[in-house]
Amino acid sequence: MPISPPSLDRARRRCPWRQVSIALVMLVCWLPPGVGAAGRVELNTGLGAAFPDMEFASLLAPEDYAHLGLARRQGGFRLGEVPGELLVVEFFSPYCLTCQRQAPYLETFHQAVRGGDLADRVRLLTVGVGSRAKELLKFRSELGLAYPVTADPFFERLLELGDPGGTPFTVFLTRRKGPWILADFHLGFQGDAELMARSRALVEGRAQVVADPGAAGDRDHHPPLGLSEVQQAKRAREFLSRVAGEDVRVVTVEVPGQGRVYRALAADGSPGGLFARIASRDPVCDVCHAVHFLFAFDTAGQVRGFEPIHVTKYGNEVWSDEDAARLEGRLRDHTMSALVFDPEVDAVTSATMSSALIFDEVRRTAALLSLLP
Repeated sequence: MPISPPSLDRARRRCPWRQVSIALVMLVCWLPPGVGAAGRVELNTGLGAAFPDMEFASLLAPEDYAHLGLARRQGGFRLGEVPGELLVVEFFSPYCLTCQRQAPYLETFHQAVRGGDLADRVRLLTVGVGSRAKELLKFRSELGLAYPVTADPFFERLLELGDPGGTPFTVFLTRRKGPWILADFHLGFQGDAELMARSRALVEGRAQVVADPGAAGDRDHHPPLGLSEVQQAKRAREFLSRVAGEDVRVVTVEVPGQGRVYRALAADGSPGGLFARIASRDPVCDVCHAVHFLFAFDTAGQVRGFEPIHVTKYGNEVWSDEDAARLEGRLRDHTMSALVFDPEVDAVTSATMSSALIFDEVRRTAALLSLLP
């Protein structure tokens, strides 16, 4: 019989910012194993292949290093430095309902491993995607967690995976000699019993790791937008006209390897200094929708406007005009490359991760400036 984790009611009392919907949790419970509401999993690493030697800036606390078997108490680290036979890595968001529900079970698993025969053979690391250390420390403190946590504030490690389909997303990495090998993965909730059963089977050699030659390579992971090219161009023209304060014509500019942007034309028909981009980002939470939006920027890299195409918040409710105006106010007149998301002041209420994804995509677009004609 698995050890009972801290109750969800206790977790909710300690986390006033996470009022979990029982109906939504029940829905998540009925999802098939390995599949979250976001659907597919498309990784850049196939089963049986070497997993990327991901690098992180630090762990949350000095004691986390010892839990990972690292002989220091601060500084950056790579997955390849972590000793042991099995490394369980969970990618999560503190704002994901399923991640919140799973956290106490992860803690039970962590404590059972440390105090049992798998100590030093199995390690657990969790990666808070789109979150800074300050948010993750609050999450861990409020839930009374002790397992190692590291931050992925700009979604870099999550994107390095490919398209995991959402969070919580857990990979099981095995090693006999050489690098960590991707042995198994799981999208969605797992209890401590499931985590322990998988871990034992892999460590004891009772689970065969079969190479998957078809699951690798770069893909366009963004979900379909649902607008034709003509409709996208029309939407971009209307948006740029609103931002410019007058009716403008636009031209489509194809940026090699980066998709397209739309450029407003000056009154004489010459290229102007105002651009728009339609962007999409996959959901982070396993029960959330993708985000699709427009934003405008100028040749100096300043954000000039924002408009949602389809963006949702808690309960997958579509953003209101007030929500859109709030985020536009947080973005406008800021330099794209310098954007740093602060959930306490930048997030639309009940839409923290959608807001974070939008900030991150706008920040990344700064790299396009040097490629524009």
